[in-house]
Amino acid sequence: MKRTTVGIAALLVLLAAFATVDATQIMYKSPRQMGSESALVVRGKVTGVRSFWNESRTRIFTETTVAVDETYKGGVTTTARVVQPGGVVDNARMNVHGALTWRSGEEVLLFLEPLRGGGHRVSGFSQGKFNVERDPATGEAFITHPAMEGVEILGAPGGGDQQVVPAATRTPLDQFVDQALGRR
Repeated sequence: MKRTTVGIAALLVLLAAFATVDATQIMYKSPRQMGSESALVVRGKVTGVRSFWNESRTRIFTETTVAVDETYKGGVTTTARVVQPGGVVDNARMNVHGALTWRSGEEVLLFLEPLRGGGHRVSGFSQGKFNVERDPATGEAFITHPAMEGVEILGAPGGGDQQVVPAATRTPLDQFVDQALGRR
């Protein structure tokens, strides 16, 4: 009886040791780092999300279109095209842990880096997307950070690495942008 229990326990330990961890590791970037490294910093609303195959049909990407309301850094533009790995085309799905989710109509603040071939990617993999929430009474804009599931942030402040970036306290949009771009 004891042998069976020890054997089962050993098997469970072995299975736990070989279990795959579904997480993407990324290095922490502060808003100030993203502000200095990003070519484009914009605020706008998501107007479209579509997934597509690359030319060789080996990878799926998701393209998000954002109608830009305000440009804080970079050339003035009316539209930002954001491309990230992963998505669903027909019956094929490519999952990328830590990839951002997008909702049509959501208002966002984006720190963007150019991609070869056109478009942009979010700075810090997924750290450079912030939600814009508006006070219902005053209309004042505040920034929060969306939860990033499936991401391990290496070198995060407060010691130790974090599995999920906690939602930021509600920071006024203008104050956040000024701090990120080194204006304060």
